[in-house]
Amino acid sequence: MQNLSKIYLKRLVDWTSAEKINEALADLWQKMSEEAPQIKKDEFMAIKLSFGEEETSGYIKSEWLASLLKLLKEKTENLFFVETNTLYREKRSNSVGHLYVASAHGYDIKTTGIPVIIADGLKGREGQYVPIRGIHFENVKIAKTFCEIDSMVCLSHVTGHMQSGFAGALKNLGMGCASRAGKLLQHSRTLPEISIEKCTGCGACMKICPSNAIGLKKKKGILVKERCIGCGECTVACEAGAIEIKYDENVVKFQEKMVEYALGAKKAIGPKITYINFLYNMTKNCDCMSKNEPSMTPDIGLIGGFNPVIVDKASMDIIGVDVFEQAHPGIDPMVQILHAEKINLGATQYELTEV
Repeated sequence: MQNLSKIYLKRLVDWTSAEKINEALADLWQKMSEEAPQIKKDEFMAIKLSFGEEETSGYIKSEWLASLLKLLKEKTENLFFVETNTLYREKRSNSVGHLYVASAHGYDIKTTGIPVIIADGLKGREGQYVPIRGIHFENVKIAKTFCEIDSMVCLSHVTGHMQSGFAGALKNLGMGCASRAGKLLQHSRTLPEISIEKCTGCGACMKICPSNAIGLKKKKGILVKERCIGCGECTVACEAGAIEIKYDENVVKFQEKMVEYALGAKKAIGPKITYINFLYNMTKNCDCMSKNEPSMTPDIGLIGGFNPVIVDKASMDIIGVDVFEQAHPGIDPMVQILHAEKINLGATQYELTEV
């Protein structure tokens, strides 16, 4: 009989109490520790998460992690938060602005007791090639810090996503651990389209575009495809609904490329990675978008494991994959799961244990 990978679920409905969230996360971690790899006292251990954008609230809060940080500090003296710069033009597109946002959201050494490191340097250019021999990539460019650490805890806020349908551990690992060049390569063929009929000529898309790929002609938006990096920020900025991603084979390729980068990040870091998905405030779009959105479905809790494929697959199963398909019609989020299994990032079968 096949040995199934273990997944741990801690149900949590009340997300208003930091004390209850701390307790739930500590319970989950202690249960997982029975199966977790051993951590040496001098290991460099990173906690990978997103600090959220300015004036948003959907990100994982620093005050929720106090109990987990205490447990991890008992394992190693070299514990820190880590993140990479964003591709789009916001404060987090460089390390200086990124650290300001992190600090404003409670992620600094004074508040948490551990430092924050931006893994790809000042402007996102510090990366290292990791061989993977995937279908789309022979090598992937991973942010340099991830190639130097010994272990990692990957904390992911599960949401929808305009190009992958579902965003969880695989996105946090694949997109979140890539250098700027790596992010560009993942987005390179997923381009938006502007409807002239719907466009009001407000210029919001032009102002937010990080690559100056959008202009105005006769008071209508125009896209210069040669410049477009496919980040999708314009689709959220457009209140008229005039800009949409074309949901075709390019969206499939985006998911597959993202998963191959996840494989590269996993190879760069090594086997000592623990994954915990936060199944709360599950919005249509990810935390990178500069807006607050209502949750698509009731909060569920925390789910953890030692492989990103089954952690995301279990999250989809518990939430219901139809939630994400309805939010983003035409996108099949199972593409990323199946491609991950195909390139041997992980199996999709698991054994669920409630904590």
